Amino acid sequence: MLDSGLLAELVNAPSPSGFEERVRSLIVKRLRSLGLEPLIDNIGNVYVILGEDKPSLILAAHMDEVGVMVRYIDDNGFIRFTALGGLNPLSIIGHEVILLAGEDMIPGVIGSNPPHIQGQQAPTAPTIEDLFIDIGASSRQEVLDYGISPGTPGTFPGNFKETKKHVFGKALDDRVGCYAMLKAVEAVSPPDHGSVVVAFTVQEEVGLRGASVLAKNLEPNFAIAVEGTIANDVPLSSPDKVVTRLGAGPAIRVMDRSIIGSQRLLNHIKKLLAKKDIPFQLQLSPYSATDSGSFLLWGAEVTAVSVPVRYIHAPVSMALKSDIDFTVQALKEIISDPFPV
Repeated sequence: MLDSGLLAELVNAPSPSGFEERVRSLIVKRLRSLGLEPLIDNIGNVYVILGEDKPSLILAAHMDEVGVMVRYIDDNGFIRFTALGGLNPLSIIGHEVILLAGEDMIPGVIGSNPPHIQGQQAPTAPTIEDLFIDIGASSRQEVLDYGISPGTPGTFPGNFKETKKHVFGKALDDRVGCYAMLKAVEAVSPPDHGSVVVAFTVQEEVGLRGASVLAKNLEPNFAIAVEGTIANDVPLSSPDKVVTRLGAGPAIRVMDRSIIGSQRLLNHIKKLLAKKDIPFQLQLSPYSATDSGSFLLWGAEVTAVSVPVRYIHAPVSMALKSDIDFTVQALKEIISDPFPV
């Protein structure tokens, strides 16, 4: 049964890459409420270690979300920005953003020239450089007076909603993964031998950076990224191009741009899930990557377990409650029996 309150808290926390403090505080509080004492490293990764010694498996969900950063403020108070992570300009025009000026959250809208004034010219696809943020200011000084300056981060406002079967909101990539991990550790015991590290990483959306630090420091034998992943089972995708589908259960990653999954680990996970009648789908994702790529480079056998999410990296995304619940069940089985033979 989905814990909508917890997922809403995680989704609504504004925490773009490099500025994960707000969601990290929620995760730390939750872990402590479960009797776990999290460790926080120098760059802000959070993790707990269940069990002792080797072999070790790390489960990693990233805390950050795609966002924006102020790069220039013009004399009329319009704000130019750069993207933190992969943003499609067409999906964000006209949407509200919030700029994080210290403790203040300043609302604005992402603007562009309206189609009415493009004349007879065929419209061209905009780039991030063509867009701007409008907070209603009339001068550069007025923007500065709000506490906004080059380097101020921002993201989309919290907008979690649910229906009987689905959840909606920004940042389901990867707050849904953070949620699944927090629920999975509620009622599991440490493994009989070895250790499982449950980790929440920073700066995944800008280059898998937090995972790189954990990989170097912890040197796990096995690693599984826990993600909200691409579900493109929509009219514009031909059947052979569908990466994952809503309703088919968690996606077990065979390969992506940064990894070829460990066959030993993949087979172990498939057997665990089949034994408990947990549905799953296999994912081949040649144009994307996850934190597992960083762990592979430090010698771990890797894969990913992901919740299918439509419209990731957009102001609103969508996931199916049953897929989330099955992912939680899958992670519990993996924590209980983490090591392939």
